[in-house]
Amino acid sequence: MVGGGDRKEQEVRRLLAAAARPRVPPDLLARALAHGGRARRHERWRRLLLWLVLTAAAVAFTVWAWTVEPWEAPPMRTTPPLEPW
Repeated sequence: MVGGGDRKEQEVRRLLAAAARPRVPPDLLARALAHGGRARRHERWRRLLLWLVLTAAAVAFTVWAWTVEPWEAPPMRTTPPLEPW
């Protein structure tokens, strides 16, 4: 039984070496490069669009805050109560 594991390993190696390898299309590299280039361009456009949307949101918030001034207290609609002297 000492040499049994080695024989099994050799048999597995022989089976793997004799296994038929799938054929690879000759234009696989060109197609992969084209697909990767398109994916990179699409990602670049998505990133640009995201930055434009974030910039527009920041500008809109700045304009809103400048015109509304939400940090100031609203004007009082009634007079304060008059306390007795």
